[in-house]
Amino acid sequence: MKKFLLFLFGIREKEEKREYRPKVTVLIPAFNEEKTIAQTILSIKAQTYPVEEIIVVDDGSTDKTGEIAKSLGARVVRTPKNTGTKSKALNFGLQFVQTEVVVMVDADTVLKEDAIEKILPALSDGETFSACGFVLPQKRRTFWERARYIQYLYFIGLPKNTQDFWGVPLVSSGCFSAYNTKMLKELGGFPEGTIVEDMVLTWQAHLEKKKTKLVPQAVCYPKDPENWHQYKAQMLRWNRGFLQAISVFGLKLLKNPRLAFFSWWYLASGILNLFLWVFFLGYLVWILWQKRYFVYPLYLLFFGMILEAIIVLIVVILNAKRTRTLKEAPLDFPLYWFISPIDSYLFFLSLWKEWIRGQKLVVWEKGH
Repeated sequence: MKKFLLFLFGIREKEEKREYRPKVTVLIPAFNEEKTIAQTILSIKAQTYPVEEIIVVDDGSTDKTGEIAKSLGARVVRTPKNTGTKSKALNFGLQFVQTEVVVMVDADTVLKEDAIEKILPALSDGETFSACGFVLPQKRRTFWERARYIQYLYFIGLPKNTQDFWGVPLVSSGCFSAYNTKMLKELGGFPEGTIVEDMVLTWQAHLEKKKTKLVPQAVCYPKDPENWHQYKAQMLRWNRGFLQAISVFGLKLLKNPRLAFFSWWYLASGILNLFLWVFFLGYLVWILWQKRYFVYPLYLLFFGMILEAIIVLIVVILNAKRTRTLKEAPLDFPLYWFISPIDSYLFFLSLWKEWIRGQKLVVWEKGH
């Protein structure tokens, strides 16, 4: 019963704290990030765990990204020309890393002051390939930022936590993850064939029987979409990247049955949610048009939505309490239901472009 409850809510028993103090390099890929790079570097310099070096990979920026980073004490390495992808920029910078651990941080992400200190113990056994932290938006002003806040609390709090409980988190998030440098280089660095290098790398690690962990206590704050255009671009990149990963690995995923289950479940649930929302909204319009308000199938739909709402609310409240954002969570919780049909539409659009039309997304667009 205990294991079932742990599985249901993605809750793990507390891990034993280990004394582990490796030398750490922080690697930051950056292209035209003059507005955010300073805040990112300052958050790293303010860490409770001192880092050996901060390396900023200036991927052919045309603004003052490199100058700002250098003025703040970071080592700036500039690519010969803009690589066009985050993975190529990371691989360029990886050759300069000499420390036991390398931490990847996006150029628009701010770390909580103890994030690196909290994430390092996960790598202390010498067998763990990577560890990722909990993600929360830097700002929660617009509809899109507040909706993303609820999504993070739920999807990291339950689905990803459950994946981690079974040893197969689907992605060691690119905005903030720590890697065993030797293992990373032995695996060939970051894959360059897709736009989701973090997910493909994580799946490669799982198939090579290397451990990847989620550390909820290590918190980072990326800059999330502020408007529809940014949100659409980000979701299309994530969805199409996931579809690319499915295409890359295919039946090879069966080498790790748990990875196959969670990745194919994510694909199936995305397709199923699309059909459910189309059916629900279409059925609701038909009922209102026909003025037939007491229809049995509608009761089943509402019962399912209420059950889902209860589960989502519990997970959101628990994780909001843990991240000390409990005040905002109840007010923003209803946005989950507004954003869900939008996400289903964007998943369909991703399927249409990536698989049906065969228009592979190759340009890494941040979306903000």
